Amino acid sequence: MPISLLQMKKFLNEQPYPKVMKFLLDVNASGALLSLLIELGHDVICVRNVNPQMDDDDIIAWAVRENRIIITTDNDFEQMIWQQDKLHRGVLRLENLPRLERKILLLEVLENHGQNLALGAVVIATKQKIRIRWK
Repeated sequence: MPISLLQMKKFLNEQPYPKVMKFLLDVNASGALLSLLIELGHDVICVRNVNPQMDDDDIIAWAVRENRIIITTDNDFEQMIWQQDKLHRGVLRLENLPRLERKILLLEVLENHGQNLALGAVVIATKQKIRIRWK
């Protein structure tokens, strides 16, 4: 049975992670995540609404400038962080799942690892496991 938005809000309002987080959604992140995060009261900007062809270097620089956590479904930002030693303010890579499953995975990450994201972790979330990496 699908989780209602009201159930999501109630669930997340009881959690200890920062109540308002700043996110930058990569072009490949779904509009469903944008809507959910806004409904939950977060400060969210979507790259596709500004420039769908924006270069990853520009995206990560923007996120650093505005202290935003990047949400994406690809590993480009992880490669930039580990191989090119790029500064960042946190990255959440979600498995590319159907919308509802991706929303549920996002909620799980916020519930259990929101503090880590807020502190600048790189979080890789799949249905099977969630990994936390620091740099």
